[in-house]
Amino acid sequence: MTFEINKEFKEEYIVKENHSAKNMGSGDLEVLATPSLVAFMENAAKNHLNTFLTADYSSVGSNININHVAPTLIGKKITIKGKITQVIKDRIIIFSLEAFENDKKIGDAEHTRVIINNQKFISKLTNA
Repeated sequence: MTFEINKEFKEEYIVKENHSAKNMGSGDLEVLATPSLVAFMENAAKNHLNTFLTADYSSVGSNININHVAPTLIGKKITIKGKITQVIKDRIIIFSLEAFENDKKIGDAEHTRVIINNQKFISKLTNA
């Protein structure tokens, strides 16, 4: 598998009530929860990585270091922009990610995903 380093990708998400800090239990307000921002970032990275993988493979998140720097109200659109910055041993993929509400940066992260063989991964769990 060959991955394109530093080629930017982006995905858009609408912040819904179920993404709120109040709903997630991570805060008391109806604003985008940090756990939801993490999920949006991981999803964008996963979706981008899937464009390089065959059906037998997928990826799992193994690390994320996030800075959630500005609030976002329910109903707003956010954009996740990212790029692969490093590939280690052809299976560990490092991403640089940023989140924006219009032109306002609301967060950034470094995220690691590990490429797995789906069947082997599940069989290890069911045979444990």
